[in-house]
Amino acid sequence: MELARERFLDPSRDYHLTLVLRSRTTPMHSVLTALTPEEKARVAEILSTAFSEIEAVVRPHLPTPAGE
Repeated sequence: MELARERFLDPSRDYHLTLVLRSRTTPMHSVLTALTPEEKARVAEILSTAFSEIEAVVRPHLPTPAGE
């Protein structure tokens, strides 16, 4: 099972990130699959929060658009 979030960090779509939570074993796949919809939504929220924190670290290293 895989839960993923994707984000483009610029309008040109050159800077694209994917954050993935992936089960690597059958037992873990079973655990993730058994999550309730509410639990899956909570995991998705946590991934989104983590993504925002990662973006805050990465964004200063992106080139600024022409004219700014």
